[in-house]
Amino acid sequence: MERQVPNFTKSRLRVFPILTVSAFCLPILLGLAGTWLPACGYLPVIGATEPTFNGFHQLFDYPGFSGAMRATLVSGLGATVLALAGSLCITVYTYGTGLWRFIVRLLSPLLAVPHAAFAIGFGFLVAPSGWLVRMVSPELTGVTIPPDWLTIKDPYGLSLTVALAFKEIPFVLLMCVSGLNQLDVRRTTWVGRSLGYSPVRIWTRLILPQLYPQIRLPVLAVLAYSLSVVDVALILGPSVPPTLSVLVDRWFNNPEVAQRFVGAAGATLLFVLVALTIGCALFLEWLIVRLTSERLVNGSRSTMFERLRWLGSGAAIVMLMISLLSLLVLIIWSFTQVWRFPDSLPSALTAKYWLKGFPLVSEPLLTTLGVGALATFAGAILVIGCLEYEVHLKRQGRKVNSQWSLWLVYLPLLIPQIAFLFGIQTAAVSIGIEGTWLSMVGVHLIFVVPYVFLTLGSFYRSYDDRFMQVAMSLSGSSLGSFFRIKLPMLAKPIAFAMATGFSVSVAQYLPTLYLGAGRFMTITTETVSIASGSDRRVLAVYALCQFMLPMLVYCVAIFLPAWIFRNRKAMQN
Repeated sequence: MERQVPNFTKSRLRVFPILTVSAFCLPILLGLAGTWLPACGYLPVIGATEPTFNGFHQLFDYPGFSGAMRATLVSGLGATVLALAGSLCITVYTYGTGLWRFIVRLLSPLLAVPHAAFAIGFGFLVAPSGWLVRMVSPELTGVTIPPDWLTIKDPYGLSLTVALAFKEIPFVLLMCVSGLNQLDVRRTTWVGRSLGYSPVRIWTRLILPQLYPQIRLPVLAVLAYSLSVVDVALILGPSVPPTLSVLVDRWFNNPEVAQRFVGAAGATLLFVLVALTIGCALFLEWLIVRLTSERLVNGSRSTMFERLRWLGSGAAIVMLMISLLSLLVLIIWSFTQVWRFPDSLPSALTAKYWLKGFPLVSEPLLTTLGVGALATFAGAILVIGCLEYEVHLKRQGRKVNSQWSLWLVYLPLLIPQIAFLFGIQTAAVSIGIEGTWLSMVGVHLIFVVPYVFLTLGSFYRSYDDRFMQVAMSLSGSSLGSFFRIKLPMLAKPIAFAMATGFSVSVAQYLPTLYLGAGRFMTITTETVSIASGSDRRVLAVYALCQFMLPMLVYCVAIFLPAWIFRNRKAMQN
């Protein structure tokens, strides 16, 4: 038995880490090179072979450059700080309560909402003619026409900041849940209470210093995403000038080929900006640790924040209400026939926009389903192979550098998409695979694999390997034991990880736009394209269709493993 496992690993498992790293590292490196070279004036396909920095000169001379940088920094940094503060506040003040358990159960449907769909619902909610104003008008506000308020698309990107923060809080909370599962919170709390610490002080002195290293990379991923997001910025961000990522996207898609140099320069600058911001965040973390290390052992048993326990429940309720109302207003608008301001609810309802819109979205939905299913299935195979190889190394007593692996897995999430997708597009055009299923599934796989790995990794590593040892001793086959014993026992976390990967694939806007070559229209690209000028009722139908697809997959992931398990048990009886 012991001889079969190494042979199986050498012949099969060892290839999975190589394939997985190649699946996203090589395209990213190739894409970065394909972006940096045009930024320096080198683009042979249009005859530019002399190095020049005219692209950077045009970028810095652009009239709206300072405004774009301001909106980018305000929205990116603000959203990250708010998401981290809100998540930690909810965790510290509600952990172990009924509200915490309720929030944890709702994380899956909250994560299933794509960013674009949430942004559209949030816009319908907070716009000057949005549902929040309608619910209090004219009784409380006195307005009978939409007020001249700049609650969305403001020049500083504040509405974009708030929307990104609300959308990222569930993701950071999920990472907090995963990190807390690796800590002995109950024993730490017991020790803290025995030493006389207050509940909040136990968290700030004993638990959070252990938890933050577990969520450091997710927070940095939120920072990188918030600084470089395009689809949400198109819907809620400022227009004149837009954020830097939107400007870069416009230059890359400009019919004038010379604008590619400015776009490449902007993408390179955005990459440098994200890298510097991540470096500053790591330095700030180090500085805070140095300044507060002595305070951790100064003997203080209580804190002023003990009186602010309402903040945790308040933040949780606000997050849940904003998410629920953003979804509910989409549903209402999708069935609205007449809804005049300032009425709180529509005066007439109809289903004609669903009847007209659903046939139009059927093809994008099928494309989204096909690309997402293929990318998720391939990603799950790669991740399971890597994790199984890690298990085998531990069986042999070899040390696995999990921290290095995490940084590698997070690489696609720490680099702005716009910084390397143009280079991948250029390479795909050169080898003739642009606008094919191979290029579409491959580019989606870059972003699916990290989320599948992050969702599945902790469950897979916590699996009791003694079940496999007993199974192999009885069957003599490691491969048969894996498929008959281990895989069914891990069916639920694997299904949940695949659902997460599928929802990530559904939400991809830029990868589909750049590698689809106009031949692949997904529900996300269609939703974002009509977000600026379409009828609200049509837009609501598109956004709900974008939400329902990953939500359906999450439901399947929750109920299918249990149904299979019951059927297997019934057959055995």
